[in-house]
Parts: sequence; C-alpha cells; structure tokens
Amino acid sequence: MEFDLHPAVTLRSGTFSAVVAPGEVVLAGLNDNPVLRRFLFLFVSGNCSRLLSGINRRSVSIEVRRAFTAFQLLQIIRESYHTIVFVEHDPSLYEGAGEEMAPQVGEGLRQLGHGSLVVLYAEFPDPSFEAMARLADRVFYLASPAARPPAPRARGRGRERYPGGLPRGQQTLGGV
Repeated sequence: MEFDLHPAVTLRSGTFSAVVAPGEVVLAGLNDNPVLRRFLFLFVSGNCSRLLSGINRRSVSIEVRRAFTAFQLLQIIRESYHTIVFVEHDPSLYEGAGEEMAPQVGEGLRQLGHGSLVVLYAEFPDPSFEAMARLADRVFYLASPAARPPAPRARGRGRERYPGGLPRGQQTLGGV
C-alpha cells in the first residue's frame, strides 16, 4: 500500500519515513485522500497539535491518541496495530526525559515501520526530531512556496554616470 502525501512524497507500507514540511502541505495530503479511508489510520500527537483541527474527519477513518510524555508515546507505538501511523512530533515530550529517550522512540517507530506505514512529522526539525529521523528509512524535507529565497533587490538608486548631463553632442532617443 502506498499513498502520496505530496507530489514529491510517496509513502509506502513497511517503511518509517520522517517528514519536515509546512502544515498546509501535509493537511492537503491527508484530507480527501481516498487511500486513507480504506485502512486503519492512527494519528498521534503530543501536548498540542497544529494539524488535528485541520484534518477533515469525514474523509479519513482516523483514531486519535495523545501522548503527554515520551514514555506514553513509546507505549502508544508499542501497542499500535494500525496500518498507517502518523506521529506529529512535539519537542516538549523530550524535555527532561534524557538524551536517550528520542532514539528509543525512533527505534520504536522503526520497528513499527516493518509492518506498517509510519510517518514522523514535524513542521520544523529540532535535535530530538533529528535523532529519530536518523533511524528512518526515508527523510523528506519540503519547503513552503513562501520559504523560497527572495529575488535579488535593486540597491537603491545607484551612482549617476554623468552628473552634469550627457557629454556634448550626444542626444537621447527622446531628443531625436
């Protein structure tokens, strides 16, 4: 089983993928996706979710679980029986949990990915996300259209080449 989260991101069962992308890009891939209606879909979030309120619950057969600590997240991962598991990364879960906790969660996601399609999503990467993403089969970084580098700007007016006017005998097209 596979589905396109974005034209550049195809997710497949039997893999653990890490995705860094703007929320609107991910919501567009989750909402009204016919593949997600046919399978058991688990959405796991932390203390707060930026995506959950934007998911069209009528278009997705979804179960929602919340983890308030990294240990609860690890327990949810171990108990999961779903075909698709989507984990919205919350860096606050790993504060005070120790440096080894993020790699343990990443290992749990990797093991779950052997039999399911597992996605670890973050809008912006942080050290705990990067520690888990190192264990992913595939990592995707998508930029929003607004994140493109700005076009070069003109630097003010510049220097006037002939401050006293054009050299004698030279005319402009307007004077012809």
